[in-house]
Amino acid sequence: MRKIKRFKIATRQKEILRKLLRTAENLRQAGFEDETALARFIAALAKELDPGTVYEFNQDAHWELGAATLIPKEMFSACAVTLGSKVETFVQQITNPQQQILANTALYEFLRTAILFVTELIREQAEKEECEILDMQLVYTPLLGVAAEPKILREAVRLDKSLADSALPLLLEKLNASKIDVALQNGQLTPKATVVFLIPWQRKKKKGKK
Repeated sequence: MRKIKRFKIATRQKEILRKLLRTAENLRQAGFEDETALARFIAALAKELDPGTVYEFNQDAHWELGAATLIPKEMFSACAVTLGSKVETFVQQITNPQQQILANTALYEFLRTAILFVTELIREQAEKEECEILDMQLVYTPLLGVAAEPKILREAVRLDKSLADSALPLLLEKLNASKIDVALQNGQLTPKATVVFLIPWQRKKKKGKK
């Protein structure tokens, strides 16, 4: 199991600012005087980030994951990624509904960057083993108010809900997700901005073989 309690992510604040400006119906109604005030708000959100991840490679589905096997006869990495509880507390204190939408949209973007960071680590790990990774398969994604999910989550393959629901607590146990303070409570993960996903591996084809 690989754990990174705190890791740095590129917060992409200018890019997120452009996205929020497209999302915002009216900056003043959202509590911002101008773009500069919104930029300061994004920076304040970024300051509260406390990202953490645990991920582990599982070969030939040797984990006992209940009656159903997640990916039979295949290799995969299971991953949990969170932005931490500090930023969640920050967003919960926002009372302006439009500002909350903008905050949650920014959280989704931060989460996207964290997922890509971890995926790249797994890609590098796979290449050392002469393997390649396939598309991410989502087990759990958060619902952050009415903010729209980023493309990486919106278009990703999702496990069948009944399978995901039964596998989630077992995956969290195998990953020892408590190491990054992630817990399952009444079917929801805390901290709220947390994603659990699988990344299948496959052996690279040798040159000259189809």
